[in-house]
Amino acid sequence: MDFLGREIIQDSALLPPTEPRHVSAMQGLAWLREGFKLFLAQPGRWILVLGLWLILSLIMPTLITVALEDLRHAIVIAVSPLGLQDVIGGLLELFVLLAPLSTVLLFPVVFAGLMVGCGEVAYGRRLSTRHLFAAFFREPARFITVGGINAVGQILMSQAITWFIHDRIGELDLSLSGGLSAAQNVNTLLEKLSQLTPLVLPVLLLQMLLMAALWFTPPLLVFHQMSPVSAVRASLLGCAQNIGALLVYSLAVVMMLSFVGAVSMSAGAGILFAVLALGVLVAAMTTVIASLYVSYRDIFSPHA
Repeated sequence: MDFLGREIIQDSALLPPTEPRHVSAMQGLAWLREGFKLFLAQPGRWILVLGLWLILSLIMPTLITVALEDLRHAIVIAVSPLGLQDVIGGLLELFVLLAPLSTVLLFPVVFAGLMVGCGEVAYGRRLSTRHLFAAFFREPARFITVGGINAVGQILMSQAITWFIHDRIGELDLSLSGGLSAAQNVNTLLEKLSQLTPLVLPVLLLQMLLMAALWFTPPLLVFHQMSPVSAVRASLLGCAQNIGALLVYSLAVVMMLSFVGAVSMSAGAGILFAVLALGVLVAAMTTVIASLYVSYRDIFSPHA
């Protein structure tokens, strides 16, 4: 096996980017089925890789925040004789506050590595935890740029929602009055929430547009060496041409996750049940991740 799955990256990168293909709607089910097969091929290794990913996702923002906070204190002490501690401290405080965004910025890099891992498994090679870091060796700035696009999109959407609430209905107070009956409290709450109805459809459409822009972007970046703008454009085009398959796929994922939730809720107490619930959860997560690789390969890859 080559280091960090570099062989499969180079094999795909030698081929020119292809225009997206149209596939039938029922291919959405095939994506999940083939994704589950990729999990069954190496379940133990998938558990190890996803476990490391989740640990890093939880720990890294905290470690970065602590490191930046310590660095801020050290720099503030160093520049205090110059009287610049307030200015420098304020600027560094901004970096500390933005540290949690590191997870969002680095997500496309790690996810592209998972796509490399999926490709390795699909070609009969062994999955490794090193695949999580494969894209760091393929111009990571391109992937971080895509993470920035996602972060900016989410921030703008959040600000738009906040502006709508303040502009249309002012401060939304969802507290219940103790002087009213239970039925009156419920009616008041429903009336206040109903004022948010005009916001639901635009937010849903914007979120779907952002998801479409990022759906195929990581594999297009890592396998075809596309620029971030070209990859986002191709992802949007691929989603637009395959709305039927994506709709079937989304409904199937919702049903699968509902089943996983039901199993987890009914698993009961005890180590055996906890292991069962965790196994089902990992299988579902891996299936979804691997199915995204399968969908990319079905629509874009020349190897499909």
